Amino acid sequence: MRPWTLAAWLFLTIGITMGSLWAYYELGWGGFWFWDPVENASFMPWLIATALLHSAIVVEKREALKSWTILLAIFAFGFSLIGTFIVRSGVITSVHSFASDPTRGMAVLAILAVFVGGALTLFAARAGDLEAKGVFSMVSRESGLVLNNLLLTVAAFVVFVGTIWPLVGEVLLGRALSVGAPFFDAAFTPFAVALAVALPIGAVLPWKRAELGRAARPFWPALVLAIAAALLAWAMGSGRSTLGPLGVALGAWLFVGALADLWARSGRGSTASRLSRLTRLPRADWGRVVAHAGLGITIFGVVCLSSWSVEDIRVVKEGETFPLGPYEITFQGVHEEQGSNYTAQVADMLVKKGGEEVAVLHPAKRSYPFAQMNTTEAAIRPGLLGDLYLVVGDPQDGGGFAVRSYLKPFALWLWIGGLMMGFGGVLSLTDRRFRVAAGAAKRPAGVPAE
Repeated sequence: MRPWTLAAWLFLTIGITMGSLWAYYELGWGGFWFWDPVENASFMPWLIATALLHSAIVVEKREALKSWTILLAIFAFGFSLIGTFIVRSGVITSVHSFASDPTRGMAVLAILAVFVGGALTLFAARAGDLEAKGVFSMVSRESGLVLNNLLLTVAAFVVFVGTIWPLVGEVLLGRALSVGAPFFDAAFTPFAVALAVALPIGAVLPWKRAELGRAARPFWPALVLAIAAALLAWAMGSGRSTLGPLGVALGAWLFVGALADLWARSGRGSTASRLSRLTRLPRADWGRVVAHAGLGITIFGVVCLSSWSVEDIRVVKEGETFPLGPYEITFQGVHEEQGSNYTAQVADMLVKKGGEEVAVLHPAKRSYPFAQMNTTEAAIRPGLLGDLYLVVGDPQDGGGFAVRSYLKPFALWLWIGGLMMGFGGVLSLTDRRFRVAAGAAKRPAGVPAE
């Protein structure tokens, strides 16, 4: 089952990464994630599928957690159907809802009841036949993966409660309730922090029985670098954020910890011999390391965007110049453009740094007459160290236009990390063991392998 689960997880990872990138570039509000119900609808099955991938490893290696793994598979698919119900029924208000059709919602709800209800019924009838044979101690690879599963599933449950609570409040309490980013940030973050702390060491613990001190020994350099990264972030951030340095430390801990995991698997001997052995490691090992490192980079990008972004909102008239961090931005005016199916008001913004011109950006507002819809087209100057992000708003009564300007530090790293996780999934999916196992399953009994 692992290749199928991994393929689904891979596409969902890339889809979520592309969705957050689309929100950042197209919606013009300067963010990448809003904890919107439809965003959560994709995030919940991703969390459960991630737990399922790790649980399947225990089943494969130790023949333990069989019932739990099947249950995770049911819930991963179930949450995918719940996401379809949220998007298509219109039962929960969202800027991303594609329909508001109670009839369609009832059909999706019936599909959800049949598939999930039927799967749970079969599970209840046959769970007793899934005998778990593996035995393991409290400190072992199995225990680390169990902790991973608990953190991911509880985090998914927290997101589910926050997503569905407005509907529950409307039905049971008779009043409209809103659950926004403050709840999700406060409730979800502790589980993400605990998972990031435990992940590097848990990935290298031996099966069945382990010594925590011995397993953690190769990670002392990663810990030192993580603390150094946190202190550097604190110093450069001038104490503006207390959670920012912690997030930077977690990102560095995950990234350097993944490299330490990879180096530890090269064995002993000279550097040349260890590098040679690394080239012969299974692709699944490389995929795991790349995915874990990508998670660290994603956390780093999220923390930098959340903690140290600079925002400026003002009314600017033609010819006026205003500062934004190291930049000086001159509003040169607005002109009309005619597209194939839209009209647009396009602003011309001259950007200087240190007195020298670095770019001319063109944020715009588009109007689609047929759809009766207006959209915002942000103008972004991307860079590895950060983005300059400009948005032009509506004309003001006293003259000039509303302009929103942002500095987004290390924004690009968020999506680099997401793509790295996806690439890690591709590496694992191409592992020779999966192909050999598939061939062995198809080969008739008595036919030798080639």
